[in-house]
Amino acid sequence: MLRSVILRHSRAFTRQSSLFSEWRRAFKSEKIEEGKGLFGYKKLSSPASFHELPVEVKSSTDSLIKELLDPLDSSRTSIEIVDDISNEICKAADLAECVRQLHSDSKYREAAENVSRDFCELVESLNTNTALYQKLKSSEVTEASRLDDVDRRTLALLLDDFEQSGVHLEDAQKNEFVQLSSDIFEFGARFQENCDRVVSIGKFDQAKYGLSSQIYSPVSNSLDRSKRKMVYNAFYRHDDQQENYLRKLISSRHELALLTGFESFAHRAQRNSLLENYENAQNFLWGVIEKCRGSFEKELAVLIDVSEQCSQQNRNGNHQASSIDDHDLGFLMHLYRESAYDIAKISQESSPFFTFTSVWKGFSALTHRLYGVRLVEKPLSPGEMWNVSGVMKLKAVDEQNNELGVVYVDVSIRPDKAVGDCHYTVRCSKHLSNGTWQMPILVLSLGLVDSRSPQWRDTRISFHSAETMFHELGHAMHSILGRTKYQHVAGTRCPQDFSEIPSNLMEYFFSDLKVMTDIIKRTDRPNDQLPIESAATLLASRHSFTAIETVQQAAYGLYDLEVHGPIAAPQIASGHMTTTELFNDIMNKAMPHVQRELGSAFQHRFHHTVQYGAKYYSYLVARASACLIWQQRFMDDPFSRKWGDCWAEVQSHGGGHHPSVLLEKILGFRPTEKELTIALSKESQHLANLDAVTV
Repeated sequence: MLRSVILRHSRAFTRQSSLFSEWRRAFKSEKIEEGKGLFGYKKLSSPASFHELPVEVKSSTDSLIKELLDPLDSSRTSIEIVDDISNEICKAADLAECVRQLHSDSKYREAAENVSRDFCELVESLNTNTALYQKLKSSEVTEASRLDDVDRRTLALLLDDFEQSGVHLEDAQKNEFVQLSSDIFEFGARFQENCDRVVSIGKFDQAKYGLSSQIYSPVSNSLDRSKRKMVYNAFYRHDDQQENYLRKLISSRHELALLTGFESFAHRAQRNSLLENYENAQNFLWGVIEKCRGSFEKELAVLIDVSEQCSQQNRNGNHQASSIDDHDLGFLMHLYRESAYDIAKISQESSPFFTFTSVWKGFSALTHRLYGVRLVEKPLSPGEMWNVSGVMKLKAVDEQNNELGVVYVDVSIRPDKAVGDCHYTVRCSKHLSNGTWQMPILVLSLGLVDSRSPQWRDTRISFHSAETMFHELGHAMHSILGRTKYQHVAGTRCPQDFSEIPSNLMEYFFSDLKVMTDIIKRTDRPNDQLPIESAATLLASRHSFTAIETVQQAAYGLYDLEVHGPIAAPQIASGHMTTTELFNDIMNKAMPHVQRELGSAFQHRFHHTVQYGAKYYSYLVARASACLIWQQRFMDDPFSRKWGDCWAEVQSHGGGHHPSVLLEKILGFRPTEKELTIALSKESQHLANLDAVTV
C-alpha cells in the first residue's frame, strides 16, 4: 500500500475538544453522485479508464503545487494545500490498490497494477521535492500567526516524513531513492503473489498418503503422523524463487534506510510508533516471550500428554516425549478441543446462529448501543462493484440517519482474489473547504462463501470466521468514525500499533458471553437466543492455548523486526544468510521445545513481511492495549454508552494524536512497554489452566 509516503501517513493533531459529540449533533457529509462505475465513480467504467487516473492526478497535483509555491497566493496555508495534494493522490492510488487485489476481471487488475506503479513513482518523487520541503519548512515561521495547534503538529510530522524520504539528498541520491522505492514495490508484489502458491504432489506420495495432485494448506488432521509431516513440510518447503524476491526486498529496504540516514529499515520503521524505537520493540517482544513462557510450557505439557496418548510406543511404556514437532501443534490442539469440548457437536448445534447476515447485524447492534452508529444494507448500482456473487453495500448511519460512510463487503472465495481477510481504505474522511466531510469508502475482503452460491447471505460460517468479521468490521468502523481536519491521519491512517486496537477490542466484545448471547440472533428465528452453555464452550475452546499463540506471534514479530534489522539485513542482502536460517534460529530460541525441520520456510508464505515491514509486532501491542481497555472500561458493563461514546471520540481522532495520548483519553494513563507486556502475561496465565483429557 502507498501509505508510507509523506502523503500517506502524516500525523495531524486534532483538538481535544468534544469533537465526536459536536459531530453527533450536526453531521454534514458531502453528497455522492452515484453512477455507473466502480465505487460510484462514473469515469471508472472500463479497464482503459484507469489509464486516465495518473494523468488526472498529475494535472491536479501540479496545479496545487503551483498554488503552494506561488508567493502571491496566500489565501490558504501551506499545510492545507499539501493535504489536498495528498488527498488527490490517495483517492486514486488506494482505489487502484484495492482493485488490483480484488477485482474479478483480470483486465481491471492488470490496469490497476500498471497505474499503481505510476502512483508510487509520483509520490516518491514528491517526497524528495526540495521546493515542497523548503516551502513547508519556511511556513513554520512565515505562516506562524495563521497556524493553530492542529496545523503545527501536522506540519512537524510532515517535515519529519519528508526527511525520512531523503529530501536532503543530492539529486543523484534522490533518483536512487525513487528507484529503490519502485524496487520495493515490485519485489513485494512478486513475493506476495507467490505466498499462496499451490504445491504439486508426486504420484508416489499421492498413492502413499491418499493425496490429490495438489495441496492448498499445511493442515492435515490425519491420524497418520507421517502424512501430517509430509503435508506440512511440502507446503512450507524452502523456495528459492521466494527467497530471491525476499532477499531483494530486504536489500532494497535496507539500502533505502541507509540512504536516508537510518541504521536499518527496522530503525526507520519505528518512528512515531507507540514503542518509539527498535530497541524498545526488541525488548517488548522478548519480554512477552519470557513473561509468557511459564503459561506456554503448561499448555505445551497438555499437548505432550495428548501426543503420548496418540503414540502406540508410549502406550507400551517405552517412550517419554519432551517436545513436539511443529507440524503436530495444530493437530494436537484440534484433538484436544475435540475431546475437551466436544467442539464438533457444539459447533453443529450453534451453527444456525452464525451466518454472514447474523454476524454483521450483530456487529451493527453492538455499535448502535455503544455509540449510536448502525449499518444498513443498500442496493448496488450497475458497475458499482465487480460482478460476482457475495458482494454487498452497507451504509453507516447515526441516530439522526446522517450517512457517515460506505462499506463494500466481498465475502466470496475465488482464485482471482487476493487471499486473506483485510480492510481497504478506498477513500478516507477529511474536512472539506465547504464545511462538509469527505465521505469514507471502505472495502472489506473476506473469504467466507463460494462465489457461485446463490444463498450466500444466509451461509453458515465458522465461529472463527465470525470473530474475524468482527475484527475487520472494527477496522471499517475506525475509518467511518474518523473526523480529522486532514486526511493524512483520518481513520486507520495512524501508527500500526494503534490502528489494530479498535479491531482487537471488537474481538474482546465478541468473546464476552453477555455480548454474544445478546446480539447474535438467528436470521430465520430472531427470537431464538444462542444457548449460554454453547456460547461458553465455544469461547473456552477458542481461547485454549492462548499462551502458545502469543509466544508464536511474538516470535513472528521478532523475525519481521530482525530480518529488517542492522545485523541480519546486510547478511541476507549479501547472501551470507538466508531468511530461512534467521527464521528457524528465532523460532528455536523462542519455542525451544517445538522441533522444526531445517528446510521449513514458513516465512516464504508470510504476507505480512511486505505489509508490515518491521512492525508486525504492532498486532501484539494493539492486543495488549485492547486488553487494558476492555478490562478497565467494558468488562463489567460491555454496553456502556458512556465509555462507548468516549471510545468513539478516541477513534474519531485517527492518527491525530500520538498513540499514548489517545490511550490516555480512554484509560486515564499512558501504558508503558512493561505494562503492555504484563497485560498479555496475565491474560495468558488466566487462560492457561487447561485440564488433562483422554483422547
